[in-house]
Order: sequence, then structure tokens, then C-alpha cells
Amino acid sequence: MGRLSGYVRTGVTHPEEAPLLREAVTLLFDGKTEAEATRWLASRGMLTPRGNTFRREVLHRLLANPRLAGLDESGKPIEGWDERVLEPDVFHRLQKLFEERSEKRGKSRDAHHYLVTGGCALCDECAHSMVGSRAHAEAPPSYKCDDCGKTRINADRLEDFVVEHVLAELLKPGARQRLEKLECDIEAEVARLKEHIEGAAERDASIGDLYGRGLIVKAAFLAAQKASKEDVRVSKLRLKQLEQMTDLPIGDVHDLVAWWRTASHAAKKGLVLLEVEHVRVGRAQGSQDPEKRVLIDWRQPTS
Repeated sequence: MGRLSGYVRTGVTHPEEAPLLREAVTLLFDGKTEAEATRWLASRGMLTPRGNTFRREVLHRLLANPRLAGLDESGKPIEGWDERVLEPDVFHRLQKLFEERSEKRGKSRDAHHYLVTGGCALCDECAHSMVGSRAHAEAPPSYKCDDCGKTRINADRLEDFVVEHVLAELLKPGARQRLEKLECDIEAEVARLKEHIEGAAERDASIGDLYGRGLIVKAAFLAAQKASKEDVRVSKLRLKQLEQMTDLPIGDVHDLVAWWRTASHAAKKGLVLLEVEHVRVGRAQGSQDPEKRVLIDWRQPTS
């Protein structure tokens, strides 16, 4: 994991970045928007650890990270975290402010259920996931790269393109047999992940035993605990995604087009994720045509 803005290393604040972030938070408490706070940081020459100029979304994710206040995901103080960019009470006040502003923004937009989020849609520029987003409160839903931010595409345009090609694939000879094999692959991976997640407690106990017997130092013990927690988190996210792809009403593949018209969003998303490994989206470069910007990687059975 890379360095967190505001810190030189874990628990040690950056002498230049930390004061700037505290001042940016003060601006938010004084009624400034996140965009204004972002521009203020840029005017002070502050960059991300990767050397990029801060964007509003990047600043928001940073300020919503509990580690900025030396807290873990459950809100408890992290052992050995000696210095903090924000004090816990300030961090909690900030999260409440974010919630209040989010509620106000939410009233001006209709919800959109994105079809290829969760790691399916990728930016072809930097290979990172694309997320659901809107350019502003009144803008139509779109997808944008969650890392470089350079790639964006209208959600309806992308999803209509993907659905059209998925349904076309389902009409090809042998589609039903291929889907059944894919479901078997997914079910096998679901079983492996469940077993892996269930074994986390035993693995953590083994790590604790090694530390208790003095066979590993404290730093190694804490690092192993952290790695185990992250592994379980990623495994649970993957499991949740895979479980959307099982128990689909495949039946006669020719009926799926009619089924699609009345299926729930969850079922549609499950079928798309079963068929599609990734949807790679290129930058517009003067054309909004998905045929010129989008490439679908189809999921292939392992046997």
C-alpha cells in the first residue's frame, strides 16, 4: 500500500502536508465546498503521493479514510499510531458534515443502478476500475475511472452497448452449454472462497500463537494481522460479486431475451457478470461511439 497523504510513514505526520490538510478541513467547516478546498490545496502546490494534482474525489476519499485520524475501519485507535493529521473528534465531525451534504445532494438526483461496476468496467488508459459517477448534481449517470479520472462515458450508452452484445452472444449456438460451464466454475470458486473466509480465524490464531511464543516480532505480527484482515475483506467482496452470478434461470437460451425485459436489476447484473470478464473503456478522443471506445473480454469456461 502506498504512502497516505499527510503522513511520512505510518503514524508519523508529514511536516508540510498535514497542516495543509488540516486547513482544508477548516475551510470545509467554514462552508467551503470540496471543490473549493481542492483548488486551495492546488494553489498551495500540494500533490498526491503519486505526484498528481488533487481532484475533488481523491480529496474526499482521503478525508473519509479513518487512518487520517489514526483509527481502524471499526473506529478504534490503531496501536502505535503516534501522530495524527486529524484528531478523532474532528474526523467524526467531518464525516457527519459529509453525510449532511450528501443527503442534500441526493434530493436533486434520481438513483441509477449501475450494471458493470464492482471491477467489471475498467479504464483502458490505466487498467483501474470505473465507478458510477455524475459530473454534477443534475448530470446524467456516467462511469469514470476511479484512479486517473481521465476516462468517462455515459452510463446508458455503455450499458446499452454491453447488453446488446451479451444478448447477441446468448443467441449463438452452444451458448447454453457454455453458460452452464461458467456457472459450474463460479460455484466452485464460491465454495473455495467460503472455505478460505471461514479459515481466517484459525489463521489469525496461528499468527497470535507464533507471536505469543516469541517466534515473530511485534512489527511482523501486526503486519500479518493487517494482511489477513485485508485478505478477508477482498475475499468477501469477491464472494459477494460471484454470488450474483449463480442460480440464474438459464433454461432455453432463446427465452433469455424475453426474460431480460422483465428481469430484476440484480438478475440482469448477474447474467452480465457471468458472461463478461471485463468491459474495457477507452478515452473519448473526439468520439462517443462505444463501438470505437469499448472492448468486451468474454469470460471463458475453465473446462
